Amino acid sequence: MKFNKILLSFAVGALALGIAGCQSDNDFLEEHSYSLNGKTLYNTQNEIEMALNACYQSGTASTNGGIQYLFYGPNGGHNYMLHGPGLDQFGSTSANNFWNNPASFGATNNGNGRHWFDGLYNIINYANTVIDMINERKITYTTDTKKNELLGEARFIRGWCYRCLAGFFGRVPLLEHHTTQIETGYKVSERQQVWEFAQKDFTFAAENMPTSPREIGCPSRATADHYLAEVDLALGDFDGAIAAASRVINKTDGDYQLMTNRFGVRASETKDRYGHPVNAYWDLFRADANGNTNQDYGVNGNKEALWTAQFNYGTYSTGGSGMAWWRVRGYNGWESQWNPNALTRDNAGTKTLSNGSKVYTWTADGACYPAGVKGSNRLASQDGITDPAVASRYRMTTTPKDSLGGGYSYVGGMWMLSEHTLWDIWGIPRGSDEYKNIRDFRGSEAMMQRNWYGPGGKGIRDLYRVILQRHKDNPNEPNLEVLGSDTLTVLQPRLWKLSEDRHSHGNTQEYANELYLARVAETYLLRAEAYLAKGDAQKAADDINVLRDRVGAPHCSAADMDIDYILDERTRELLGEEHRLITLNRLSCNPNCGTYVTSKYPTQDATTSNTLYERTRKYSISYTNITAEQNASYGRTIDNSGHVEGQVGSTPGVPRYVSGIKPWMYQYPIPTQVIDSNTGAEYPQNPGY
Repeated sequence: MKFNKILLSFAVGALALGIAGCQSDNDFLEEHSYSLNGKTLYNTQNEIEMALNACYQSGTASTNGGIQYLFYGPNGGHNYMLHGPGLDQFGSTSANNFWNNPASFGATNNGNGRHWFDGLYNIINYANTVIDMINERKITYTTDTKKNELLGEARFIRGWCYRCLAGFFGRVPLLEHHTTQIETGYKVSERQQVWEFAQKDFTFAAENMPTSPREIGCPSRATADHYLAEVDLALGDFDGAIAAASRVINKTDGDYQLMTNRFGVRASETKDRYGHPVNAYWDLFRADANGNTNQDYGVNGNKEALWTAQFNYGTYSTGGSGMAWWRVRGYNGWESQWNPNALTRDNAGTKTLSNGSKVYTWTADGACYPAGVKGSNRLASQDGITDPAVASRYRMTTTPKDSLGGGYSYVGGMWMLSEHTLWDIWGIPRGSDEYKNIRDFRGSEAMMQRNWYGPGGKGIRDLYRVILQRHKDNPNEPNLEVLGSDTLTVLQPRLWKLSEDRHSHGNTQEYANELYLARVAETYLLRAEAYLAKGDAQKAADDINVLRDRVGAPHCSAADMDIDYILDERTRELLGEEHRLITLNRLSCNPNCGTYVTSKYPTQDATTSNTLYERTRKYSISYTNITAEQNASYGRTIDNSGHVEGQVGSTPGVPRYVSGIKPWMYQYPIPTQVIDSNTGAEYPQNPGY
């Protein structure tokens, strides 16, 4: 697809199916011209609203999908790009994966980038069409404010798209009007100008949008102020960021607030499936068996949601039902994140080791259905498993499941959490059992389950210790060898904020929860960052402690406050939700940030160092189980000290293979096809590519 074609998006096609279903009785009796073009459409408020709806539609790349397509399209729309794979929170199990070896990420190797570049400009053209038609047409609106409300929504969507484009690519064309003909000479604006453009759109939206969403799943005034606060931070307008965030937090923009009391479709449940106590934070991410979710504002009592990416429940086979993004089942811990090869190589039930002792193998405990569930026609005892805990249970013939029958369907090539995310930010030694005593509910087993329980009740961590000891005691038995890949994948947690804790349809690919694009908790974190930037560390700590009170976490203090603490708190609160790439991008090579960033990351340029680069090198996935030669071939460097300042549990003297990220990778390359197609004007490539 050429660059000139991505801007030829029309809302007309999306409207064609909607007109008949949205006509009133009087409209139906009137004679109409059904030629779908700019002259016959956009003449009524109803048609303007339908055109806005096109901005949210699903569709495909060829039919110019909207926001739903970006997040839930083929391969999940590559929405993981916004979440920052290969950066400081998570990466892939493959040491040479595209994301874990970002040195291979060039301008011509970026179908992921094209998805976002093309898709965002499709939506911009939808929004610009609405903006132009509202301004050009003499339309009668139902209220005196409705015109500006709809105009505000369209400008919000355009501003949000440019906010994403600034974070992905930096320099992009700024288009204020819809496109109806081929253009090949677009003028390119720098990231600063793109932020300024988005700031104007968000400001108008925050002044004119209604305090409640026009429809479920649409943004509102509070959403506009939330993103205005973020862009104000990027532009160094810290007072503006505080004011915008405060309008959300203080309810000037409507009845939005942190959910601290139980609510929603499963509020009556006091414990999760494994018996862990649950609370209102848990409720934020729940759905019931009928597709009723807690995610949208105003639905089932949720007042924290500012905006969600909606999907069509129960239609996984046609790209709906939420997580069509196939890798999410890995990095989010879709059902159980362990390497089955490591734990099922020895398939003999109990085994006598060379020292004469008998061990209880994982296969006996893990590859059976729960008691009373007939999932196959073969009992475990028929496979020679004699342990009374499982011998009378039915063996699994395909994918393993846990003690309550929850299965998973994807393991290889999955995403994995960094050690920093899994252990360090919770203040617990890596790999220890102290996770059982985490006070912060967000890192507890109810939300970030580090153990996995087999039908016999044994936890994977207990069994893994047996496996490690078995390997140590029997170094010459190949079937008992623990490989490097086993240690990378075997203990990844399930994140219950982004995974179903039960699959009522029996399909582990189904996912009932919509993705939050923004919620009030993040608004507090944006304001805390603005206070830190202003030098008021106490107010920054106060805002963070509001979040920590909800989840039972100990308070932080003004002395704790720096940009790293806030970034870690964003991980604790928003892991899997936050657009991490956007956050780290605006904190990198940005002269507007000031000393609150440079005091921690003093060098900010595209060739030497910046915030995203340093955070990634400090906290990204490390590969200690592959050879130096392999890492050298991947373009990685080796930190022979093995110790990284601030990391709990790092081992001095143990080599740590660091991500191959380069400083210029704080933003993605401009797709080569885009540059080549813009023949009428120069489109410079981003530095380093």
